[in-house]
Amino acid sequence: MTERDIENFRTFFADYVRSFYSHVPEDQKNIALKEEHSLLVCRIIRILAREQGLAPDKVLIAETIGLFHDIGRFPQYARYKTFRDSLSVNHGNLGVEILTEKNVLAPLPGEEQRIVLNAVRFHNAFAVPHLPDPEDVFFLRLIRDADKLDIWRIFLGFFEGKNAKASAVGLGLPETPGYSKKAIACLRDRKSVALSLLKNMNDFKLTQLSWVYDLNFSSSFALLAENDFIRRLVALLPDTEEIKEVEALLNDYVSRMRKPLPEEHGYAAGRQGT
Repeated sequence: MTERDIENFRTFFADYVRSFYSHVPEDQKNIALKEEHSLLVCRIIRILAREQGLAPDKVLIAETIGLFHDIGRFPQYARYKTFRDSLSVNHGNLGVEILTEKNVLAPLPGEEQRIVLNAVRFHNAFAVPHLPDPEDVFFLRLIRDADKLDIWRIFLGFFEGKNAKASAVGLGLPETPGYSKKAIACLRDRKSVALSLLKNMNDFKLTQLSWVYDLNFSSSFALLAENDFIRRLVALLPDTEEIKEVEALLNDYVSRMRKPLPEEHGYAAGRQGT
């Protein structure tokens, strides 16, 4: 893969997203949300890829995955007015359909196309599936980490009141009191909380905390800690002993998994406050 390839992919992405722009303010806000997210995930996955010592062409593959991982979100929202897959369509599968039907990846060798398509298809799976090629799994883990890191940025930016909330951010869940004891149990057991357990926004916040246990790279844990995502998420939850216990477990886990990053690595969501 070459720089020319990524430039062509960026052009396709910009033109494709622009075709979903809307004169309806709320719709445009949700489309713009995913456009910005995709571009920032490119930045994050590039940091993670370089920290893993990847060759320049492999970094470009990672960036391509970041650019296209949510390409299915745009027709999903246009058709269904939601980002909740369970109420519409699996946006990973839809992304693969778009890239395949439009022959976007044709300039790439077959192996690189397969890596990108598998990463797009499975980036939103509950767990990393078994794939025959270890390289596919590696890039899938990269995009899953980069995606989570920017979703935390988005979510906290809205719920800390720093940005106007796009209607689709909370997946349509109600702002009711309390939270699921099953979600707390998952966190105690170092398991991800399934979306099927969610009853309200507090459960969604607990789900996002559980994503910490699904991170794959020490540099991902470093970005998580640097941006103070755990403390900021916990501050949005009820002040209970259970929540404090979960926070302590998460902080202990992160402290053991992280490693320092170069000072100027190019991503500081916490300081940006967006």
